[in-house]
Amino acid sequence: METLVIGALNEEINGLRAALENAESRKLGPFEVHCGKLGGKSLFLCRCGVGKTNAAAATSAVLTAFPSVKRVINTGVAGGIGGGIKRCDVALGIKTVHHDYDQTPDGYRKGQVDGFDSEFFDADKKMLELMERALKNENIRYVKGVIASGDQFIASKETAKRINGEFGAIACDFESAPIAQVCALYKIPFLSMRAISDDGGDGAVTSFYEFLHSAAEKNARAIKAFMQM
Repeated sequence: METLVIGALNEEINGLRAALENAESRKLGPFEVHCGKLGGKSLFLCRCGVGKTNAAAATSAVLTAFPSVKRVINTGVAGGIGGGIKRCDVALGIKTVHHDYDQTPDGYRKGQVDGFDSEFFDADKKMLELMERALKNENIRYVKGVIASGDQFIASKETAKRINGEFGAIACDFESAPIAQVCALYKIPFLSMRAISDDGGDGAVTSFYEFLHSAAEKNARAIKAFMQM
């Protein structure tokens, strides 16, 4: 089964790129896709850039150019905002949601996108099960829950508390929900996993950059184990 892994930053996919066998690269407009084998299975890697528009554009471009892709994983770093999750844990998204999407004046729920019955995008159950096994095999502590996305770096305890209260979210990022939405439109199974760099408070920016490389390495280990299954 051919898998696409998307990360916003080079650091979030470089570990997997280095492990690719028979690797080739292809430009899709502003995006570059690296294709090869990992664990004997086909893997596509793409750096989408930070933000919801970049994430959606890259996902759509890759799924259109490579219709053989049958599942998508979004990997990277996020801020922890609840559910007992701690720095260095991995947030495994059972659902994702746009925390900054608001069409409530039209009678929708907060985060609910026009054309969808719920504000939440569900993770693929089979992928979730396999990634749990991979994380356990690699002795990586994880917490399952909602990952909330928005075009906003959460560096305020008050904002983190509000998003947790509205959606029951355990983590915040920029890209999970838009990638999930595109996958839903294309009817492609999706899963998001995020290593927690900070608690969404005042020191979030510094903590993020200090933790980025070790987080990427942890996620890469889990994805490599996932690809072996």
